Amino acid sequence: MATERKEADEIRLQMAKIRNELHQEMREVVGGATAATDWRSYVRNRPWLAISLAFATGYMLVPRRIRPVSTVVVPVAGQPTPLDVKDQASNQLPYKAFRWALGIAWPVVIRAAQSFAANALESLLIGQQSGPGPASSSRADAARENVRSDVPGFSPRG
Repeated sequence: MATERKEADEIRLQMAKIRNELHQEMREVVGGATAATDWRSYVRNRPWLAISLAFATGYMLVPRRIRPVSTVVVPVAGQPTPLDVKDQASNQLPYKAFRWALGIAWPVVIRAAQSFAANALESLLIGQQSGPGPASSSRADAARENVRSDVPGFSPRG
């Protein structure tokens, strides 16, 4: 009976070691996944690649300028003169003002949307990381403190 108790204690000890190893391996996997999904670390480690990608993306997204073609207008009876064409162009002034205002406001809107999406994704990842053990909860708490709170109406989950 004493040998059975010894064997049972050894099995319990081995199971405890296995559980401990599993927890450590899981923490490593979560840490690796966190590092792989952290876009800021890629920007910090490879700034020139990030700048190149941003430049290439901007180049692809911005449409090419249309070069104006100079034309010679010969007045024909019954057709508008160049002065009439200038009057028509001045009628498009509100449209140009709208395009100008949109050109200024659009980057701000895009940046706010990107910031909101990044914070929401970080919050989602932090919520998935919290697991058993005091080390993982303190890591999740530290990550929650790093979440930016400059986006109005955003509060981290957790």
